[in-house]
Amino acid sequence: MKLLQGNNLPLLQLMEENSIDTIITDPPYGLKFMSKKWDYSVPSVELWEECLRVLKPGGTLLCFAGSRTQHRMAVNVEDAGFILKDCIMWLYGSGFPKATDISKQLDKGHKRKVVAPDPQAARRNKGPMLSPDKGWKTFASMTSMRVNLLIKI
Repeated sequence: MKLLQGNNLPLLQLMEENSIDTIITDPPYGLKFMSKKWDYSVPSVELWEECLRVLKPGGTLLCFAGSRTQHRMAVNVEDAGFILKDCIMWLYGSGFPKATDISKQLDKGHKRKVVAPDPQAARRNKGPMLSPDKGWKTFASMTSMRVNLLIKI
């Protein structure tokens, strides 16, 4: 294996055409991360053209991108001549505590009548009870968050 270190574009220009099987890269996302100049934009079309030139026919490019700027990366990759076939995404939640009771978060700033099963009836295994506003049954599912499902009968 030969490891090359340096700026990608000049190094790619030195490589033979059709010499690489696969390119896996995690380039700058264009998010201006910590105000670093290297992350002010996504890689140029010129860089992706060089990647395409050195890839063997049928070769694969797996390129990571930031969720807010992936469209910019995709346009540059496509403009260089690549055919976009699949998109793999990291889906993650952030900024929401794991131990939060979602029903309380949804209620913040809103007044509503809370309909819940009778805790005594649940202990006696009598199942769901009819709520005071007639015609609704309430079921509770206890997991890390309380979820109420209301079904009209």
